[in-house]
Amino acid sequence: MSNWNDNENEELGEGLSEIEQMQAEAIMLDTAFNNSYLILTNQITFSELLGRRFNTGEDAVMAHDPEVGAKKDELLNMLDYYVELEEYERCAKIKQILDQSYSV
Repeated sequence: MSNWNDNENEELGEGLSEIEQMQAEAIMLDTAFNNSYLILTNQITFSELLGRRFNTGEDAVMAHDPEVGAKKDELLNMLDYYVELEEYERCAKIKQILDQSYSV
């Protein structure tokens, strides 16, 4: 049976609440998509990204493997993400990359 003290450990700082966990995941996802976007659009190299992120203490997470290149499903996920944010210039660039890389 559940009681009001179920979240006692969260209140004591022994972990993230479910909302905090979701917020951290959203930030990580945004960072990954933005990092991948910068690399895929040749605005920065992977080495430059690593150097900048190391210097600022930020994460260098990516939505794709920079050694292999972006897979079709990864590009489609990025496209959906930026459509939801109404970042249509980014959508157009990702769509262009998608068409060039995976034209049928």
